Formats: sequence, structure tokens, C-alpha cells
Amino acid sequence: MREHDRLLEELRLLLDALAGKAEEYLRGCAREGQPDESGAGCGWCPLCAAMDLARGQRPELNDQLLGIVQQLRQALADHAEHSADEPEEAQPEEPKVQRIQVQRVAGPVLAERDAVC
Repeated sequence: MREHDRLLEELRLLLDALAGKAEEYLRGCAREGQPDESGAGCGWCPLCAAMDLARGQRPELNDQLLGIVQQLRQALADHAEHSADEPEEAQPEEPKVQRIQVQRVAGPVLAERDAVC
């Protein structure tokens, strides 16, 4: 496995673990953010929305974040399955430097008529 592939795999595992923790947190927030039965706040008018924002009660934001985390986890899982299905093709190492032959000659190299200005 090349260094690049190992780094990508470690990054994928880190993001997967982070997404799992975020999903647990957001599910807890969604349970705590359920509207109470007292009828406080209508949820659609700007005043109630601002009050919910000030209180930290934003279940729709938590739901959106949870959806994004789930999509991220699914994309990472699909990418992992896709890369596991493909056999790694060995590519020959290309040289990073192209060697050219330089020959030094004495005297003028170009004639006066061949000179480009």
C-alpha cells in the first residue's frame, strides 16, 4: 500500500469515527429538543424562532446536521466499498527528471542569420 493510500485510509477512519460521535450527539440533541406540551412557541414566527435560537433549541438545525452526518457516513462507506472492489494496479515509477545530453562547443553556436531577437 502506498503512503498516499494509507493516509487516505487513516483520514477515512478518522472522519468515520468523528461522524459516529457527531451522530450520537445530534441524536441526543434531537431527543432533548422535542417541543414540550405546554405550547410555548409556535415555531414559525420570527419572534418564536429567535427565542428558540436564544435558548439553544433548534431541532430543525439538529435534524439537518444529523442528515448531513448520515450522508457523509454513507458516502465514506460507498467510497470504501468502491476502493475495496478495485484491484490496485501497479504503475511503473516514472522518473521525475528527464536527462538530456548537453555538448559544449567552442565559438559561436548560431550564425548571424539564424539569431532570433
